[in-house]
Formats: sequence, C-alpha cells, structure tokens
Amino acid sequence: MPTLDYLINERPPLRLRFLQPGHASRYGATRVTEVVVRPVTELSRMLTGSSSESGTLFLVTLDTPQPSRAAVQALDHVIPLLGRRKAAGLVLNTPGHDLRAVPEATLAAANRLELPLLATSAETAAWDHVNEDLRLRRAEFAERQVEHLDGLLNRLPARLADPTAVRRIADWLSVALDAEVLVSSAQRGVLAAAPDSAPAGLAHAVITGAHEAAAGASTSARPDGGALAPGGAMHTRIVSISPGPPGSEDEARLAIASHNPFDSAGTALIQHAAKLLGLCDQARREHQTKVETPRAVRHAAFQLLMRGETVLAQVVYTGAAQALLDTDSARVYVVDTGPQEREATLSWCERALADQAIVSACPGKPKHILILDPVRESDRVESVLKDMIAARQGHLMGQSRLHPLAETAVGYLEALTAVGDAAGTPHRISLGGSKAKFAPLLPRREARAWAADLMAPLLDAFPGRGDEQKLLLETLPTALSFKHTEAAGGLGVHRNTVTQRLNRAGKILSLDLRGSANDRILVLLALDILALPHTPAEAPDHTEAPDHREAPDHTDAPDFAELMAAGAADGGPKAWAEERLRAVRADQRDLVETLCVWLENNLSTKETARVRGLSEATVRNHTRDAATLLGMDFSTRMVGITDTDVVTVADIALALHVLLGRPALRQPTRR
Repeated sequence: MPTLDYLINERPPLRLRFLQPGHASRYGATRVTEVVVRPVTELSRMLTGSSSESGTLFLVTLDTPQPSRAAVQALDHVIPLLGRRKAAGLVLNTPGHDLRAVPEATLAAANRLELPLLATSAETAAWDHVNEDLRLRRAEFAERQVEHLDGLLNRLPARLADPTAVRRIADWLSVALDAEVLVSSAQRGVLAAAPDSAPAGLAHAVITGAHEAAAGASTSARPDGGALAPGGAMHTRIVSISPGPPGSEDEARLAIASHNPFDSAGTALIQHAAKLLGLCDQARREHQTKVETPRAVRHAAFQLLMRGETVLAQVVYTGAAQALLDTDSARVYVVDTGPQEREATLSWCERALADQAIVSACPGKPKHILILDPVRESDRVESVLKDMIAARQGHLMGQSRLHPLAETAVGYLEALTAVGDAAGTPHRISLGGSKAKFAPLLPRREARAWAADLMAPLLDAFPGRGDEQKLLLETLPTALSFKHTEAAGGLGVHRNTVTQRLNRAGKILSLDLRGSANDRILVLLALDILALPHTPAEAPDHTEAPDHREAPDHTDAPDFAELMAAGAADGGPKAWAEERLRAVRADQRDLVETLCVWLENNLSTKETARVRGLSEATVRNHTRDAATLLGMDFSTRMVGITDTDVVTVADIALALHVLLGRPALRQPTRR
C-alpha cells in the first residue's frame, strides 16, 4: 500500500521531506490514497464544499519560500479541516526553493491534530502522474492481500479455533475492501462486525438475503436497477460460510457492503475470506465441545472450592480426574501471563497438568491463571510450573502455603498477594503467606463476631433502602483510605458525594468516619474480616448468603483489645508486621515515624508536617513512598468489599500498631 515513506523514498523527483525530521518514524507508514493539488487560497473553499476520502494527501503551492502572512492564515484555517478529514498530510510546495521556517504555532496545531506537514521544492508538473502510480500500487496491494489469505489458509489451521479469529478476519476484510462486514447466524446472532455499526447497516440485506441491496434505512431507484443509499450506492455480497452442525439450521453467513463496486480482486478476496471464516466457525464449534465445556466444569469446581463447598465441587468435577479432589490439603498457584496472551499458557497448563491439577482461567483478572494442586507424595505440579515460568519471559507466579481443601479461598488470597511481589524476585516466583493482609491472621470466629458487631447497624439493621446500603458499602473501602478528592476520582463521583456518603454511614454506625483515623481503620478491618470465606468450623447450619455476612451472636463479640490479644497468641501478627514493615524501616528517611504521626493525626498532611517539622511536600512524598513499599494501591480505583487482596490504609496502621503500638488503636465508642 502506498505510504508517505514510499513517496519520499521511491519517488525522488518529488523532492518530498517531512518538515520535522522526527515525524519520519511516526508518520512514514501513513497510507496515501490520492494526491490533491490546490493553491493554498483555494484549498479551504474546496474542503468546505466537497468530500475527500481518508488518506488523501493535499499539496498547496506557496508563492515565496517564506510563507506570507496571508498564506499562514490560510494554513491555520485549513489544518483543522484536514485533521477532521483524516488527511494523510499537507505538503507545502515552493517550486525551485527550499521552504523557510513555518511558524511554531502552525507546527503545533498540526502536531496536536496528528497531521503530518511535508515540504517539496519540485515543480508542480512532477506530481502529474502520482495518482496514476498510486492507483497501480493499490491494485498490486489488493492482489498481494489475496495471496496472503491463500497462504493463511494453508499455514494456520491450528489457530482457527481462536475465539478472536473471526473478529480479526472481519476487521481485516473491512479495511481491505473499505466495506462494512458482518458475520452472523440466525441462532447465535452477531459473530463479528466491522465496524461496530455494521449490524444496523446490513440488517435488511441479511434478513432478505438480497445481493446488491442498499445497506441503509431508505433507498431510491438507480438506473442500473440497483439501489441508492443516502450516502451513495451500497454494493452488497452475502456468502454462506458454514451450514452448521448436521441436522441444525444454524447457517453462518458473511455479509459485506461497500460504496465501491466489487471488482474481480475484491470478489476473489471475499470468496477466500468466506472459506477461512467457515473453517474458523467449524473449528470454533469443535473447540467449544472439546475444550470450553471442560473448562466451564473446572471453573465451576474451582469457584465452589473458593466458597468452601468441597462436596459440591466433587459432584461437579466428574470424570476420571475426580480423584483430584479426594484430598485433605491443597496449594494454590496464580500465574500472571503479563504482556502475552493468556490463551497459549492456559492451553499449555491444561495439557501438562491434565491429571495432576485443576487449571482455570481467572474470571476477574484477564491475565491470571489459577491452578489448584491437591498435594500428594509428588511435587510434580510445582516442578512443571517453575520450569514453565523460567521458559516464558514476562510470566510471574505466586504460590500459596498448604491449606485444607475447604480453605482454598485463603490459599488463593496468599497466591494473589504473592504474584504481585514476584516481579522483584530472581526467578519471578514468590511464596505467599508472609505478606498476606492482616484480617486472615486473626482467629476467624472471634474476628467475625467482633466485625459483625461493629458493622451491625449498617449490615443487619440498616434503616434505609437496599440500594443505599450497596452504595455506602461500595464507598467505604476507598473513601476511608484516601482524601475525599482522591477517593472521588476512584469512585467516579463528586467529592461532595463521598462526603455525604461517609456522613451517612458514620451516622448509621454511630462512628466518626471523617475525623477519627481510629474509626476509619477499624471499619476497614471489619469489612476485610466479613469478606473472608467461612471455614468449615464456623460455617452456619443453614445456607449462607453469597456475601458471607451472617453475624454470630453479638453478645459473644470480643472488643478490639481482646481480639488482638487472641490473634497474638501464636505470634503470627507480629511476624507479619515485621515482614510488612521491613522495607519501610530500612529507609533512611525515617518513614515509619512519618507514617505514625500521619495516622495519629487522621491522615492530615498539614498536621503531620507541623509535628515532624517538615514541609507538606516532604510529608506527601514520605507517605506515598512508604505506602507504595507496603503495597497500597494509589490508583484509588473503586474497591469492592469482596476485594480482600487489596491493601488499604488499615493494613499499614495495623502493622505499625502490632509492632510499635502506634497508632494506639482502641475499640470505637459509639457516638
């Protein structure tokens, strides 16, 4: 396809060059469909009164090598018009002379609109046959595209089951023919469309099966018996690509509509594309039977295990591999495929670990693969996965400790936390457990009783509407960890809305959620605890609600001091705090002291700066750097109450409290 680079490098008589040398790499590959030559004073009128296709290169002649004031004004008017029309570029011609400096404002306007500016000193006659050459090159390009598709049919059969293959072919065909493309089925609906508006434009043609029908809502007669759409004649082709499975009427069809008539090259291209799409559709159905259905079973079993439903998981996971769930303990791995496509690694893991582990794509994180290893005598699963990570650059892996099968969710949280740290390890593999959040370290029954008692007014005895309760719960994790302005950006609402919701939640809970860091931290901890899955020992006899918020008897709830004492019995929280704070304590700027003062002053940068004798900018840098070292996400994205892997300000405060006693957290007093 002819490009700006082609005109510059392959047509020396044009003496064409970019005005800004750095644009050669940026715009050199810009497609050029035709060249339009106009005096600079006429170009504006021509653009206003007619249309031009995307990819048109405009050539204007200047009378002098130094653009006059009038010429500059004309250019400043024309450049926005060309930008809106997606022009290939604007060439400034000064025959026999090199163009002198163009005003910076003009260059800046072109850069802002991504419009390449070029210059030439060639006589206008040198451009006489350029369009003819461009047309020849475009024809050659179309022929090469057909050849490429022929080769694709022969070389890539193994990839036809790729769920994105039909869409990619439709996108490519739309560009190659400058047409609207729709692949659809009466039973399965739209399989692919390019552009996204194609289904609306081609609906009539697909329903009636009419060739050369107009792709538009209204039509008018044409002398040759076809039809005219509002934007001009739409030439349509409809081709059956797949008859569907035997005995069904699920025919898949390819529909194409273009303003340009289909020549022999275009017709051949459509026929080749239809064959390839038919093979893709057939392979996709076979893939669904052989691969996607088993994947759905594995996914369902994994999700049941995440909820502690081991018996149901064993019922769902039928077949020869059912014995995998006949185990007391298991380990969870999370593989992050990074910049690479997940599908290739997922398929590899499914094949390599078919009889050894349960492999599932994570539904919420598009780069993550989950592996459940029912640990037996052999460590083959761990060995295979480590070899795979070593061989695949960009992949990371988090590994949990060994847990009872009913606590798969706990193992998942450990592995998920670990995979976030894996990039900093030599082998891109990290073992979870040492950097888990604080909530899972507390004795589960006592912690749930305490949290349920603290949050009961908002969860069990909520005085308002259900949708209001949902909004408040969605707001709290983010709003309590950030200033209102920052939280509002993550939640996608106005800062006043954050303030109003916090006031409302604080009133319901009888807590000071705006002025007390203590109350903020303990509410965040309570939400983390309530989001954890039930263990078998504490699971209620009746069926649980999906959000796991059934509360124990509030009369048995410990206060915060008692809960912390119970958690400290095995030394787990202290070891956790030492590990969590190691990087911050090693920093020579005394980040720990800044964090303590910041938390003791309700996250106020101004008060922290006064107490520490530092500037507010320094305090902001200290708190941000420290929180980053501790794993807190500063993107302020919305965090749901079930996102128990996300570190909040509560985890930072609790680590300091466990190790240093600062801030001096206490059981909140209801107001």
